[in-house]
Amino acid sequence: MTTVNWRRVMTVVFWVVVALVVASQLWIVTQGVFFMRLWEDEAFNLTVPLNLVNGLGYTSDGTLSGSQLTPFDPRISTGPVVLLPITAVIALGADPVIGGRLVVLLFYAALVAGLWRLGGRLGGRWAALAAVCVPLGWNTWNSGSPIQSPVDILGEVPAAALLVWAFVVLRRYPWLAGLFIGLAMQTKLLGALAAIPIALAIYLLADDGFIRRALRVVLCALVAVIPNVLYELWKLVALGPSAYWMNLKEFYWFFRSGGQNIDPVDPLTKFVSLGSDWFSPTWLTVIFVVLVLATVCVFVLRRSAPDKAEESDAGASRRERTAYALAAVLGLVIWFGWWLTSAQTPNWPRYPAMAMYIFVPIIVAVAIRALSEQWSIRPWGIGSRIAAGAVAAVMIVTLGMQTWGHVRIADESRFGETLADQRVVAAEVADADLDVIVTTWGPTVSIIVLAGAHAALSDVPEWDGSAELRQNWDLSDAGIETFTSTLDEECADVLVHTDRYALCIPF
Repeated sequence: MTTVNWRRVMTVVFWVVVALVVASQLWIVTQGVFFMRLWEDEAFNLTVPLNLVNGLGYTSDGTLSGSQLTPFDPRISTGPVVLLPITAVIALGADPVIGGRLVVLLFYAALVAGLWRLGGRLGGRWAALAAVCVPLGWNTWNSGSPIQSPVDILGEVPAAALLVWAFVVLRRYPWLAGLFIGLAMQTKLLGALAAIPIALAIYLLADDGFIRRALRVVLCALVAVIPNVLYELWKLVALGPSAYWMNLKEFYWFFRSGGQNIDPVDPLTKFVSLGSDWFSPTWLTVIFVVLVLATVCVFVLRRSAPDKAEESDAGASRRERTAYALAAVLGLVIWFGWWLTSAQTPNWPRYPAMAMYIFVPIIVAVAIRALSEQWSIRPWGIGSRIAAGAVAAVMIVTLGMQTWGHVRIADESRFGETLADQRVVAAEVADADLDVIVTTWGPTVSIIVLAGAHAALSDVPEWDGSAELRQNWDLSDAGIETFTSTLDEECADVLVHTDRYALCIPF
């Protein structure tokens, strides 16, 4: 087969795979926006936009903060960069759940677009395609604190999108990269962990001497501070000095503890999860990681002169690819170092998710470029091509399995409950016309928020005697308390009783 015919075949194959990936992405986000159940973290985040629309300010229901309306609630870790646009959408008349998820969908589209552009620049069109598949491979679905789909009303995906675009623009516009970092921090504070890798890339890619390179990094840092200062000033004005200081102390405790009162988690347990929390077998994932990192190391360390193909390449230079690879590896080291040593945080894949969405695609893109170079180096002969082909085959199989694994679970709702199922129960609860309903933290919180009531915790003395929403099915495997006792022994009246929930007026 001639070179021209081979290129035509590969072009056809490429666009067929693109169509499959687009279909997969659309399937996943469609299920996530319209059908996936609203889980309690999403519902809790939604209380801020709902209260804003109702004139109560930037305030949560405070379900986890004393069950009182709580301005600038430290336990709402998803920030105003996501919640304010959702407020605007709700104010325009959108359904809170669908509208909120559509806002996050825009961020996810930005993430995919940024990865496509960054991957294409670093490694060509196949690298771009691989980069947009990587985030689908990280399995955050079945855990105590999931990301059910990329469009959940949470901050991880939007923050990742902003940080990917910081990588896209950092060489030409370090100030804009700084702005993206600052906005990411006001989306999810953990986004700050990406600041050092981005600063490293800015420094390495600058063409000037040490002083000018350092000034570009400083400019990025100064601009990154602006969104955070503005938010803190907003809090100070809204709360007043005394309440603001108390809010800062509560936030510091929440950030240090993760808001979890749990036994310390062994770092080794978390380390094992880094290899097992993918939509591919652990053994295959480990082989994939080893081969990708080895390929990138060979690319970074090899000092041979670029060939003609690279000199004429319209994408990134070897220096730029090396800088991005080093920054991405540093990013993973920092992120995983924080997560593995923060023994107070649970072993939930949601915590390292942003690193998987940002840095792993960059490393994979550089690895694909390295394989392409390896394939084209003629003096290395057939052995070099066989090695490159074998690594490429492992990458294709792994990314394909991970994407397919995500597609397979996209239409499965946790606990067998869909958003439509929740709405039916919420409508019955809303008919009871209650302002406050107590419960325990879990699926019942979402029902209460959908019903338009205030969700309070049942262990808060102030709400003793209030109507209580209970779940009557076993969720003990998920670590959620359940109520299995006979309702007529504990309830003076049962206002709502379904196969899953009961709204109870206690004795």
